[in-house]
Amino acid sequence: MRTTLFASVFFFAVAAVAMAQSASCLDVADESHHQLLFQNQDVRVLVLELPRLAASQSHCHSRPYLDIVVTNGKSSNTVEGSAPVTRDGNEPEAHFIYSPMQHVRNEGMTTYRELIVETMHPASYQTSDGAYDTDLFPGDLGTVKPSWTVSFSRGAITASKSQLAPGAQMEISTPAHVLLALTDLELSQTSGTSAHSLHLDAQEIRILPGGTSFRLINTGKNPAKFILVEF
Repeated sequence: MRTTLFASVFFFAVAAVAMAQSASCLDVADESHHQLLFQNQDVRVLVLELPRLAASQSHCHSRPYLDIVVTNGKSSNTVEGSAPVTRDGNEPEAHFIYSPMQHVRNEGMTTYRELIVETMHPASYQTSDGAYDTDLFPGDLGTVKPSWTVSFSRGAITASKSQLAPGAQMEISTPAHVLLALTDLELSQTSGTSAHSLHLDAQEIRILPGGTSFRLINTGKNPAKFILVEF
C-alpha cells in the first residue's frame, strides 16, 4: 500500500512540475546538442552528442523517456529533484526517467553519445528505477553463448540488447523499432520472399518501420551486437 501511494504521489508531482515548466523550459528538441531523428504519435526519438568536456543546456522532456548511454567514459547527469549521477563505464546503460528536466555533462575526452526515446503514452513510476543510477538491462551472457537477448519494458516501450552469432537470426514483431548498433553490423532484414541488407557502423542508429514482422540475420563474419527499442 505504501509503495502504491508513493508511486501515485511521485507521478502526480512530476506531472505538476512538467506543466509548470512547460511554458518556460527549453524543449529537448530545441537544445543545440540534441537532434530529432523521428517523431510520430507514439514516440520522439533523439540523439544527444556532446564534444569532450561539453555540457548541454538545462532542458525539459514533456513525457517520460528512455535514455541509452552508448559511449564509454565519464559523464554526469543531473535530473530535476535528484543528486547528480556520475557514470564511468565501458558498457551501454539504459535508464527510464520520469523527471521532466535534466542537464548532461561530458566529463571525458571523447564525444559522448546518447539515444533518447520519449514515449507519448503513460508510464507508471517503478520504485526499482530508484535514482536513475542503475542500468535497466539485465546481465547478459557475454561470450558464454554465441547468441542471446536480454530485455526490459517500461510503459509501451520494450528495449532489448542482443548478440547474434554469424549466420544466426531472430524474429522481430510488427511494431516499429529503433536499431542501435553496438558493433559494426552486417544484417539481412527479411520478410516473406523479400530481403535487403542493413550495414551500420558501431553507434549508428536506424529507424525500422513497423507494419509487418521480419527476421534479422547476421550475414557478417563476426558476432553482431545491438539494441532494439520497440514502440
